[in-house]
Amino acid sequence: MKKRVKVWGAALLGAVLVTAAGVRMTPAAGGSSTDEQQIRTLQNRLAASVSARDLDSVMKAYVPGNELFVFDSDLPRQHVGWASFRQDWGNFINLARDARYEIRDLGITVVGSAAFSHHLAHISWTSKRDGSHHEQLMSMTDGYRKINGKWLIVLEHFSLPVVDGKAVPVAWPKD
Repeated sequence: MKKRVKVWGAALLGAVLVTAAGVRMTPAAGGSSTDEQQIRTLQNRLAASVSARDLDSVMKAYVPGNELFVFDSDLPRQHVGWASFRQDWGNFINLARDARYEIRDLGITVVGSAAFSHHLAHISWTSKRDGSHHEQLMSMTDGYRKINGKWLIVLEHFSLPVVDGKAVPVAWPKD
């Protein structure tokens, strides 16, 4: 397991460096590559599935089996494998009503059969337990592999912003 974490950690670092350097694998003609569009569609379907509270559709975005690795914003902080992360999403879906997931500022880098994306994930919901409203604005980084012609998330990292040394659920970036 530690080896897998190191490998994916190195891949994530590489994606961050490529993204930070501004490298984009996009055709010069201004249109999106087919791969980039497929990833954009995957992310939009994932957001719609969360908003619809459709767990089976949510999980179609992720690689099945133990290859999936997720750093989450809630405890437990990490999930290894599809089944663990399905349980986590299931807990959220069972707790929430009126869920809404919005993607903002999606950036995608594709290199061969691997890709990385980053975006802001704005998630809001009402608790079924007590009717309280909740909201989070998380920074998201995803790593993908193209497997049998289909892009799947193999690595996901959620993080909350820190303001004055404390994690806060919502802090909008200043433009």
